Amino acid sequence: MSQYKDLFISEVREHIQGMNEAIVTLEGEPENREKIDFLFRMAHSIKGMAASMGYGEMAELSHKMEDLMDRVRKGTIGFVSAIADLLLEGSDLLSTMLNDVEAGGSGHHDILDQVQRLTGFTPSQADMATLQTPGLATTDQPPEKKSPKTLEQEIVREKPDSPQNVRVKTEVLDTLVNITGELLTHKNRMIALSRDVKSPALTEAISDLSHLVRELHDEVLKVRLMPFATVANRLPRIVRDLAKKSGKEILFEVSGKEIELDRGIVEELSDPLLHILRNAVDHGLEIPADRIAAGKKPEGTISVDVHREKDRVLITISDDGKGMDPQRLVAAAVEKGLLRREEANLLSPQQVLMLVCLPGFSTAAEITDVSGRGVGMDAVRATVQAIGGNLSIESTPGKGSCFTLSLPLTISIIQILLVACSSMVVGLPVTKVLRTVDIRKDSVLSRGKRKVFRLGDEEIPLVSLHRLLDLPFSTIKGESIPAVVVEISERTVALVVDRFVGQQDVFVKPFGSPLNRMKGFFGGAILGDGQVIFIIDPGNLL
Repeated sequence: MSQYKDLFISEVREHIQGMNEAIVTLEGEPENREKIDFLFRMAHSIKGMAASMGYGEMAELSHKMEDLMDRVRKGTIGFVSAIADLLLEGSDLLSTMLNDVEAGGSGHHDILDQVQRLTGFTPSQADMATLQTPGLATTDQPPEKKSPKTLEQEIVREKPDSPQNVRVKTEVLDTLVNITGELLTHKNRMIALSRDVKSPALTEAISDLSHLVRELHDEVLKVRLMPFATVANRLPRIVRDLAKKSGKEILFEVSGKEIELDRGIVEELSDPLLHILRNAVDHGLEIPADRIAAGKKPEGTISVDVHREKDRVLITISDDGKGMDPQRLVAAAVEKGLLRREEANLLSPQQVLMLVCLPGFSTAAEITDVSGRGVGMDAVRATVQAIGGNLSIESTPGKGSCFTLSLPLTISIIQILLVACSSMVVGLPVTKVLRTVDIRKDSVLSRGKRKVFRLGDEEIPLVSLHRLLDLPFSTIKGESIPAVVVEISERTVALVVDRFVGQQDVFVKPFGSPLNRMKGFFGGAILGDGQVIFIIDPGNLL
C-alpha cells in the first residue's frame, strides 16, 4: 500500500483540519446540523482510510470519535464544550500519529486513555440542558436514519478532489515557476540582442514571444496561488485554545478567506499571524470583569480581514481590547536600553507604536505560556519584510489595536526599477517605490546634519544610496539630483542615485550562503545582457 501513502497522508490531514474547524464552529453553534453531519462523516472517512492502509490504532481512535458524534446526531447527547475538548484531543492525537506515518513510522501510539474517555463519556446536567437547544434533534424525535449507501454517497461528495482537479507536488510547481523565470530572462536577452540586429521581422517575433511569456507567467502564478483559507482555517482552533488558557471570552471573526496569494507567501504567514494573535489574546483583550468595569461586553472580539488593493493583499488583525499606551511603550524601551530618552522625544505617534517590533521589547509583567518573552513582533516584522511586505500598527488606548500586513501577490517574478549607483546597477521592486523625482540642487535644505527637500507639504530626508551600499560617491552633473522616494521603517525617504536606467520584469533568485546574511536585499536577478544585479529591500536597508 506504500504507493498510496502520500495520498493517504494528504487526504487525512485535510480531514483532520476540517474536523478542527467543525468542532470549533459547533462549540459556538451546537445546533448546526450541517456541521454535526460533516464532523461525523470526517471521522467515518478517516476510519475507513486508516483501516484500508493497515493503521489499526488510527482507525480505532477515529471509530470511537465517530461513535461519540453518532450519539450527538441521534440526539442522545448535546454538543457541549466537554465533547469539543474530547474531540480536539482526539484530533491532535490523530495528527501526531499521522506525522509518525509521514516520517516513516507505523503510526503507533498509546490511545487507550483517549478511547476510554470517548467511549465512557456521560452527559452531565449541563449536557442534558443542551438537548433542548432549538434546532437539535432530541431523543423524542430522532433524525431519519440513513442507509449505508446514502452515507457512502455523502462521503464521496466530501472528497476534496473533483474530476476537474488533480494533486500536483509542490516541487513540480516550483520547477514550473523556475522554468518560466528563465524564459523571462532569455526573453529580455533577445530584446537586448534585437536592438543591434535592426530586423523588423525579428522585433515583431520577439514582441509576440513577450506576450506569450507574459501569459504563461500569469497562468503559472495562478497555479501557485493559494486561498488565505489555507492559513485562516487553523486560526479558530488556535484562538479557542489561547482563550481557554488565559480565561477570556473571545469572539473570533475571519473575512476574505477566498483571497489568494502566492504559495511561498502563504507558507510564511503562519508564524506572524500566530504571534499577533497571541499578543491580542494575552496583552490586548481584558478579562471579562475588567471589560465590564470599562463598560464593554464581557466577550472580546478579534477579527482578521483580508482584501485586495491593486497588486497588494492587506491582512488586518484587530481587537477591541485595551489598546497600547504610548507613554508606557516609550518608558519600557528606555528602561530596557533600546532607546535613548532624547530619541524618544523625536518619535512620531506611529513610530512609538512600532517600538514593539524592537528585538527584546516587551511590556509584560510576567512570562506566560501565551506570550511575554519579547521575541514576537520583531520576528513578525522580519518575516513580513523578507517576503516583500510591510507591517503597520494603529492603536487607541481603551479602544483596541490594529495590525496591518501589506503583502505582494507573488515574490518570484516581479517588476523592478533599475537605477545606476556608481559603477553598479541595482533594482528596486516597483511596489516599494512611491515615485521618482529630479530634485533641483538649489531646493535642497539643511536640517542639522541632514539634507532634505520639500515634496508638497512634507520635508523628505535625502539619503545617499552610495553610502548605504558602501560605494564610491559620484559627482552630480547638471542642475538636478535623481532620487527614488521610498518608505523605510515607517518614514518616507528619498534615495539619491546617479541615474534611472529603466523598468523590467525579472525572475528573483534568492541568495545562497554566505550572501543570504547580507541585510537589505531580496535576492538577485539576471538582465537581458547577462548582467547580474542585486535587488534591494528598501524597508530593511537602513
